[in-house]
Amino acid sequence: MRITALCDVDRRILESKAKELGITETYEDIRRLLESKNVDAVSIATPNHWHALGAIWAIQAGKDVYVEKPVSHNVWEGRKVVEAAAKYQRIVQSGTQCRSSSGIAAAV
Repeated sequence: MRITALCDVDRRILESKAKELGITETYEDIRRLLESKNVDAVSIATPNHWHALGAIWAIQAGKDVYVEKPVSHNVWEGRKVVEAAAKYQRIVQSGTQCRSSSGIAAAV
């Protein structure tokens, strides 16, 4: 995997992470990122209420998707993600990164 672009609505965070990772392609609007031909897949780590819509937009743009849990706030939104993945034949995976947290690891 190679990170080709970053997107964040907070310009300070975006610039800091881009500099840290040596990324020159940056976006404050996910819709512009999804237009990029350099992006094959996206990882959605937004506030929860954006997960389903961001995933659907990415799928429609021809991108494969990793989306943090929860995929959606309700079953209807979740079904729309599944339907989009089937319609556009994209790979969609959901998961949680909390198990990588040192606090969670210590608790386990």
